[in-house]
Order: sequence, then structure tokens, then C-alpha cells
Amino acid sequence: MADYHFGIEIEVIVEPHKIRTPLSTKHALYYSKLAASLRKRGLKAKADDLQQGYNKRPEHYDKWWITKDGSLGSHTDKIPMEAVSPVLSLRANWEHNWEHEIDVFWTAMRVVFHMPDRSLLCGSHIHVSKGLNQTFSLSQVKKIAFGVVYYEGLILQLLMRERANNRYCKQNTLNSTQLMRCNGNFNAIAELIKSAKSTTALKNIMQNDRYVLWNFDNIVPGSSGTIEFRGGRCLRGEIRTKRWIAFTIALIQALLNMASFIKYF
Repeated sequence: MADYHFGIEIEVIVEPHKIRTPLSTKHALYYSKLAASLRKRGLKAKADDLQQGYNKRPEHYDKWWITKDGSLGSHTDKIPMEAVSPVLSLRANWEHNWEHEIDVFWTAMRVVFHMPDRSLLCGSHIHVSKGLNQTFSLSQVKKIAFGVVYYEGLILQLLMRERANNRYCKQNTLNSTQLMRCNGNFNAIAELIKSAKSTTALKNIMQNDRYVLWNFDNIVPGSSGTIEFRGGRCLRGEIRTKRWIAFTIALIQALLNMASFIKYF
């Protein structure tokens, strides 16, 4: 398997073990407590101080970034937040093993907070790239794009119902004017995807906006080159976190190597 690089965004609503009141004004404090807990266990981490609103993305994806997520709403008795991982490598050595990184993250979380709520507001997003400073070729992205449409129905069956019918991760076939015109005809969809002359054109085929199950916004020139899976469930521990990462990467790998697509491509 290729040395895919990836990152995960984990949305949670949590209650601290030790509550400083009023909790509604202490979000930045608890972000910093989690970042400190991560650093204490050997991971790089930084917290958003919320002094100028909040930043969804860190300056560099070289550490855990703990910040606010506006979609999680306001809470007076809990801390809503998003944890953005550093770029992780599928084939890194043990010292920087991605599974170990995820395990340590959740250990650090449990030191500061109780188990996250089972909230329908929370989800997880996984970004995957071909490798460090590498991008998928146009032909590779076309295969992935066709595959996620071809298997969309099966993928939806794997998701929690609330993620399969979520306004932040709509089916690509229902949030793309161009795909909708194909009326589910896979030959027409294949021809449409093959007609894309650039990654920008392909992105415009796959979605009207970024709130889709498979977000291709970042494949365009000047962006990170990642494909984002936005259908991940509310995560509350390391086991399911690792499973959803493995699912996303394994599916992309399978689509790139699927012989059954030959008749379409």
C-alpha cells in the first residue's frame, strides 16, 4: 500500500472533570488544558486562545490544534470543540506510528474530560493525500470520484443514520448539479467524470459546495491535494477513530486498484 498521509478532525462536546465556573466563558482555558495534556504525553499540540474569534485551521499541520467549531452550538454546561490532528503517515516508524498517536490523543482527552457526549451534532472528517508533498494525479482522482459515486449506496449503509442524512455531508449525487443530470446512469457519470480536463473541473462536477460526503475542494491547484471524507461518526474513543481512518484509506486504495472499473475507464 502507498504511504498515504492523512489527518482527522474530531468534533466533541465534553464535560471537564474539574469545572471552573462559569463554564461558558472558560472554553479557551479547557482547550489549553487538553493541549497541555497532549504535550505532557509527548505529542505536539497548541490551543486556540479565541482572542480573535477562532481559527478552524492551524498555521501548520505539524501539531494537534484544539479549537472551536461553530456547528456544535453554544453550551453552558459542556465544552464544544474540534481537535485537528497533525499530518500523519500510514507507514511511519513506531516512534511516530499513527495508531499510537491516536491512542495517546484519547488518553490525554480522558485525563481532562469525561467521555464525550453521544451528540448528533458531532462528526469526524478525514483528509487523505497520496503522500508527503504529493498529490493524486488527475486520472487517479477521476477513479476515486467515480468509485465514491458508484458505491455511494453501500457507503451510506455503513454510516450512522444521522450522518447519512446530514446537511454537512450530503450525498455527492444529491449536491452536484452535474451529477444529478445523469439520473444515476453510471455510463453517463463515467463519461462526465472522464470529460474533466483539470482537477478544478472535476471538483465542480463532484459538488456544488464542500458540504458533501466526499469533498474534493482541496484537489485544485494551490490547495493541499487531499480528498476529505466527511461522513465519520461522533467519535468517543481510539478504537472507532482508528477504524474510520482505516476505512477511508482502505476504500481509496481499493478504488484506485479496482479492475471492475475498466469497462467505464
